[in-house]
Amino acid sequence: MKINLKLKDWNLRHKIILHIAVIGILSAALLTYLYMSTQNKIINTLSLEKAELVGSMIEYSVTHRMQEGKPNEVGIALQRMAESNKIKRLRIIDLKGKILESSDIDEVGNYIPESRIQKVHELYSGVDQDNIPQTNHISKNQSFYTIQNKEECYSCHSSDKKIIALLEMDLEETHIATFIYKTQLNAVIISFLALAVLIFITLRLFEKIINRPLSQLKDQMRLVQGGNLSVQLKPLKNDDIGDLTQSFNIMVANLKHAKEEIEELHSREIERAGHLASMGELAAGLAHEIKNPIAGIKGALEVINQRTDPSDPKKEIFTEVLHQIDRIYNIVQDLLSYARPKEVNLKPANPNECIQGAITLTQSQTQDKDIRFHFDGLKENIRILCDENKLQEVVLNLMINSIAAIDEEGEISINMNPKKNQVLAITIADNGKGIKKDHLSQVFHPFFTTKRRGTGLGLSICKKIIDAHKGSIDVKSEEGKGTVFSILLPIIQNSD
Repeated sequence: MKINLKLKDWNLRHKIILHIAVIGILSAALLTYLYMSTQNKIINTLSLEKAELVGSMIEYSVTHRMQEGKPNEVGIALQRMAESNKIKRLRIIDLKGKILESSDIDEVGNYIPESRIQKVHELYSGVDQDNIPQTNHISKNQSFYTIQNKEECYSCHSSDKKIIALLEMDLEETHIATFIYKTQLNAVIISFLALAVLIFITLRLFEKIINRPLSQLKDQMRLVQGGNLSVQLKPLKNDDIGDLTQSFNIMVANLKHAKEEIEELHSREIERAGHLASMGELAAGLAHEIKNPIAGIKGALEVINQRTDPSDPKKEIFTEVLHQIDRIYNIVQDLLSYARPKEVNLKPANPNECIQGAITLTQSQTQDKDIRFHFDGLKENIRILCDENKLQEVVLNLMINSIAAIDEEGEISINMNPKKNQVLAITIADNGKGIKKDHLSQVFHPFFTTKRRGTGLGLSICKKIIDAHKGSIDVKSEEGKGTVFSILLPIIQNSD
């Protein structure tokens, strides 16, 4: 079986087991270290106490035999003491390292190894004679016990001499090593037993408190993912998992309610779309039927108007009727454009030319208002896939709306900026009266208008055209400050 070593891909259970194991191992290692260091201190302390005890006993025995005039029995006493206390070697040496007495009679008169002589010099050279340490513990199995000069020793030694000799003690190494091994082994066993118990208890708690409730919650979420919104969980405890369960139940209930509302709204929208489709077909048919009679009426009235004398009062009436017929014709044409839009003919084009053409047409529609146009075109050669006539129609419609929003004088700015994601941004901004906040979300809806003589189809047609270009159109406006329309179109070529 292949093991995934990427920690981020592990599930929660395995991550917790890993962290518990790491923490447990570190804790066990720390406890083992503390236990072993403590044991070493205890062993050193016991060895020191044993050295002091044995040293004081030997000092007393040696002093007693010397007072009795039996110096030849000192070596026998050392031998017996070594055997009874499991001591490898006992030696009485002077400060120069010469062996005066020993539990091993054969080495009397010889010198201890040079390394130990140096150690003796380090320990006792330059030491304050009034503050001489009784015992110097060199290692776990080696100590020096100081045999100091006392009044009862003055018969054999000068009173000026503070140290008579040193008692060197070498304990049995195998005995100490066995003891240390047992204590350290016990420390390791205890630490890892504690680690195993800790991991077991933690995993049991994790399984009961976290993993089991989360597994149940995950199973229920799969049911919700499959579309079952009648799932409800009963919180077992009033803890964080219980709060999560309550939140899950609330979320499912909200999803169920939202689904019911969406289904109801969808049903209404389908019904409304069908109704609008029927109305659109009907409107398109009626508009088509109305166009021909209107054209005939207009032609007849134009003939009558031409034959009417300019001084005739009816001349003004005929002119007004022709103007109203033109309005009717435009409304019918908008209906046809919306109900039966023509297919867009997409070709590579220079957007500068499209916008400039729309501005030229718009400048003649300012209705005697003082309106200044500012056009910031593209400096580089950028081309887009578009229907030039349709795009010009959109820009023209937006600028005519801007003209209508300006009362007497104002400005209309048209800017084009290429974006990093191969998108061309076209903005048309004016400083007119703006659009009410409540109306912003409806401006692209069919038949929505705030004009007394508008059809409400202009912006809706603009959106359809931009959608057909696989672009987007948006509007931002603030009452009294103006309106900004933003068009985003994909760039197909950007060459210098």
